[in-house]
Amino acid sequence: MREIIKAATADMIPALDAEFEARKNKILATKSEWELGEGGTVYYISASGNDENDGKSPESALKSIEKINTDGLLKAGDVVLFNRGDRFYGILQSKPYVTYSAYGEGAKPMLCGSIDASRSEDWERWGENPYVYKYTGYIAKNLPNAEGKYRSIPSDIGNIVFNDGEYYGSRVLKYEDRDISIFVGNNGLTSNGKEFWYRGEKKFADANDLGHNLEFYFDYTTSELFLYSVYGNPGDVFERIDLCKKQNIVRGASGITLDNLCLRYGAAHGMGSGTAHDVTVRNCEVGWIGGSIQHINANGWPTRFGNAIEIYGYTHNYKTYNCYIHQAFDCGPTIQWSGDLSKEDPQWGLQKHNKNIRFYGNAIERCDSPLEVWITTPTKPTAERYAKLEDIRIYDNLCRYSGYGFGGFTHQKADYNMFYGGGQTEAEYDEAYIENNFMWHIRLFLQFAVPTNTKKGRGFNWRNNVIIKPYGSELSLLGQDYENAKGSFKKYFYTNEELEKLIDGGALGENFFYHSMLTESDRWNGIGKK
Repeated sequence: MREIIKAATADMIPALDAEFEARKNKILATKSEWELGEGGTVYYISASGNDENDGKSPESALKSIEKINTDGLLKAGDVVLFNRGDRFYGILQSKPYVTYSAYGEGAKPMLCGSIDASRSEDWERWGENPYVYKYTGYIAKNLPNAEGKYRSIPSDIGNIVFNDGEYYGSRVLKYEDRDISIFVGNNGLTSNGKEFWYRGEKKFADANDLGHNLEFYFDYTTSELFLYSVYGNPGDVFERIDLCKKQNIVRGASGITLDNLCLRYGAAHGMGSGTAHDVTVRNCEVGWIGGSIQHINANGWPTRFGNAIEIYGYTHNYKTYNCYIHQAFDCGPTIQWSGDLSKEDPQWGLQKHNKNIRFYGNAIERCDSPLEVWITTPTKPTAERYAKLEDIRIYDNLCRYSGYGFGGFTHQKADYNMFYGGGQTEAEYDEAYIENNFMWHIRLFLQFAVPTNTKKGRGFNWRNNVIIKPYGSELSLLGQDYENAKGSFKKYFYTNEELEKLIDGGALGENFFYHSMLTESDRWNGIGKK
């Protein structure tokens, strides 16, 4: 058995943390980068603008996202510029082959998928310490759905962020028809984000049972929001309160470029799109994304979701680069699709061919999974029907604190990992690489459910990555017969012996593996084996 895992030097992780901060700050200070298409028009949007203006100069800027969404206003080749330092609320319905960027000086313009609930008059006392948010028609009430395998929840508050990330809420969820809540933790003002959450069960009947500071409960049957605030009216305690709604901040389209935007406080996705081609996301900040309920299954289990940047379906020429991505409930940049190719699917077509994908140069932290490619199908490929990943490069990313975000600490998440791949699948892989990345502060797995055997063209080729984990900690969750992407899931651990097997079997290529000291907080969270 050869020695694959070497000891990390004392300065290795501090140096990587410093490099991460330097890259993050460089991204946040990036200048705007856009090019006007042939026959295109530049439109300006400012918080001090007016929707009665024509929007064609900074002096005649428009005011709202709703106005720029107007059908017929934009055409291919146009450029939309948001004023730096301003906040805009609402869903940006992007238009095909339009560029969205920034003008002016200062911080990137912030597009918020939230309700601003910062005023004291937005809240009123309900019981002893809970407060209820007084809705004014922002969120439609949920109507009963027909019985089925999954029941959708049309509207939801997935997270609450205070003072632009200084604190965040701890969500209490219930099993339907059962008097227990799911994995609730203490969220005091002195500990939020600084102490680890515990996993356990707590009796929960209604909002009166909220018992820890900044716990909140959203009743999706009535659209009522309750927040436990021991220091008084939330609007008096905090300067800013963002209620993250179940919506994509940007609805994607083919040909769009998102440049120098800050997407925050959406409880679905930052940018979410179905099948779309020629999509570029660059020089952006995307943070505090996800946490809302995607659906409730037949057993009453609520499943939460939310990715920073997602294309669901298939895509060609899709890039995410030079972005700072943080605090996403699920993943950072991702492409996803799951289904049966043998069934006719008029929406997605017969061929899920993802080609020319690039995720590179990003700084990603505190996401459940910083990187993801999730393509699964049980259907054997044919010439007419297939799922394929071709010319995929994930490289030069700095990724840390996977599983340490608000999603990892405040809910049922138990599959934290640095890279989330498709489950057992018949999808084909051709020139798919994860290379030259730095990955450290990994809460649980390096890779999860990845159909990896590059010797048989199944999965990603891992090469030249720098990986740092505690020796003996969990490394991979793969099928027992991972060489054929089959078998029930099995854990593989970060030891020389198991790494040698995974490398020789095609699940992990030649990388640089280091082991770090196991901290008490790591042991507390079950990251490594004592």
